[in-house]
Amino acid sequence: MSKFTPLAIIFSVSGGTLGSYHYFPKQNNKEINSKLKTLFRDKYRFALLDTTENKDSSIWNKKWNFLKNKKPTHPKLKESVAKKSQESQSKKLHREACEEIYNSSIISTPYFLDFKYYCSKNNKDGIGREWIDEKSKDWDTKIIQLKNADRKGLQGSILELWNKLKSDSKNTKLGQNKKELQKWCDYFGSEIFFGKEVSDAKNAQQYCIK
Repeated sequence: MSKFTPLAIIFSVSGGTLGSYHYFPKQNNKEINSKLKTLFRDKYRFALLDTTENKDSSIWNKKWNFLKNKKPTHPKLKESVAKKSQESQSKKLHREACEEIYNSSIISTPYFLDFKYYCSKNNKDGIGREWIDEKSKDWDTKIIQLKNADRKGLQGSILELWNKLKSDSKNTKLGQNKKELQKWCDYFGSEIFFGKEVSDAKNAQQYCIK
C-alpha cells in the first residue's frame, strides 16, 4: 500500500485550486474523515452571507445581479438564473443554493467558484469603508506611506513592493510601483474574506483604503 494519501483538492488561505492532485503523507482514518467533513461554513466562516435575516442585503443584491447573467454549477443557482425574470423567486433560490453550499464539504467540491463569486463576501465587502479608486490621487500618498513604513507586518507581494521602493532611492520608478500597489489592492479586494486581522487584510486597510 502506498504511504501517500491522494486528495483531489486542496485550498489555500486566499482561495482554491480546482482539479489539482496532491500527495500528502499517510494519515489515519480519523484525520482523513475530519478533513472530509470540513464544510464551507467552517473554513470560510468570515465570508458567509446571512441567509436568514435581512442582513447583507446590499451584498446579496450585488451577487444576484452578477449571477443572473452567468452559468453557475449548483442546480439551484442554475434555477435562479433561469427564473431571473421572477426576481423575488430567483433571489430566494439564490439564497437557498448558497445555504446548501455552506453546508457542503470543501473537499472535491464542484461548487468552489459558485461560492466565491455568488455566495461569499470578498475583502472589499468584509473590510468595508471606501477603497481608493483607480484614478484617485490618494495613490500618491499611499505609495510614499508604504515606502516609509516599517518592514514589520508586511508580507508577500506588499513586502516585495516595499523592497522595490526601498531600493529606488531617487523614486525613478515610483509611477510603476504605484501601479503595482493598485493592482495588488484590486486583486486582494476581490478575494474571499478571511477576517480583518490577517496580515494582508491589515495591509489593505493601510494602503488600499482612504
